[in-house]
Amino acid sequence: MFGDSEAQKATPPDPLASLAETGTAVRFQAGEVILREGEPSTHAVLLREGHAKVITRSADGTEVILGLRGSPNIVGELAALDGRPRSATVVAMTEVRAVVVTAIQLGEFLATHPTAAASVLHTVTARLRESDQRRQELTTQPVAQRVVARLIELTEEIGVPGDAAGAVRLDLSQQELASWAGASREAVVQVLNKLRQQGTVSTARRQIIITDIDDLKAMAVE
Repeated sequence: MFGDSEAQKATPPDPLASLAETGTAVRFQAGEVILREGEPSTHAVLLREGHAKVITRSADGTEVILGLRGSPNIVGELAALDGRPRSATVVAMTEVRAVVVTAIQLGEFLATHPTAAASVLHTVTARLRESDQRRQELTTQPVAQRVVARLIELTEEIGVPGDAAGAVRLDLSQQELASWAGASREAVVQVLNKLRQQGTVSTARRQIIITDIDDLKAMAVE
């Protein structure tokens, strides 16, 4: 997306590829729930194509986005491994092609594939660190800084080329961005208004277009 050098980078091998061959193939449409918080189910889902968001609900019912999951990836692995209810909801952001594997399939595979087991452990650890970082940001960073950081992250994760040269389109609403930044929609609208005025972004219905990613990154380090 960001140039030929990026496209030419070799894609790392997927340590769960052979596990995906043993599961049940499924598809989810954008907006469809893949896993639901509190469910007692114990299967895991291997994302093969598309993107999903991990969400929970605050005490007042507001959606809080905990993270994004691209492909290939695994979601629901904790419930599959420890048998406890789901700790969050996973929702497809785009059309998602996935494979469902049972807890038994996952456990047996990890027991006989140490590289895959190490990869899953690394994934779980990275997500815990991501969660800690989000909590720290909420208490130490102003809303504008959090919004800019999330826009950069989203651009790298789910951005698609926009109509103008160098532009990157994010297919999400301002409310979703607010949930991802841990801020009110009104506060995010104010930040976006300022970014529009300086020519860094433009907006449309359920779209945020980054017109100057370099400017956005410069703001992140100020």
